Amino acid sequence: MLTEHFKNFTDKFPNLAKPTEREIELYEAHFALLKSWNENMSLVSRKSIERSFASHYVDSIFISDFADSKRKNRPIFDLGTGAGFPGVITAIRYPKAQVNIYERMLKKQGFLQVVLTTLNLENIRLGGDFPMERQTGLFLARAVLPPAELFKFMGARMTESSTLILNVGGSSDPIVCGKGFVKTGELYYELPMDCGPRRVESFDYVPRGTK
Repeated sequence: MLTEHFKNFTDKFPNLAKPTEREIELYEAHFALLKSWNENMSLVSRKSIERSFASHYVDSIFISDFADSKRKNRPIFDLGTGAGFPGVITAIRYPKAQVNIYERMLKKQGFLQVVLTTLNLENIRLGGDFPMERQTGLFLARAVLPPAELFKFMGARMTESSTLILNVGGSSDPIVCGKGFVKTGELYYELPMDCGPRRVESFDYVPRGTK
């Protein structure tokens, strides 16, 4: 299913780099596992499965490319990755990046472990709860917490000059920047299959007294 869509990828998204054959094969393998597990596990909604190319894979590619422009060779942390969006997709698209994915739900952890083994993704580490200790790197948050809660949560877990990539979906509401955070960029894009507009923003963590 995904392969046919990706054949016309650059025609639909000329500003994004065309996925390699390796990428597409791995996306397809991930999708096959997702469809199989979703029949009994409900990892994602049935509606979103039908539109997976747009709502999950293309969305994650936009997020991963925006994140890579801010990465600066830092490790990536994906909070609440669910079925691997965008963390697994980021690791596939950027095989030299170190990606750490976190998921609390045991059934999703089981799925992700099978994904990592089946796809032989050696640049990913899987964890459950995000550690309490401060980490240095690039942090991805796709539909994890409301912005105000997320800023507070991450403000206690990020080191100075780490970056938070916040996906706000189709909302047009402005984001109120959390204490200690400075907005450093944003990206607007439109998904196919009538999935609508999306927006992603980046914020550096700069605690008081370090500017």
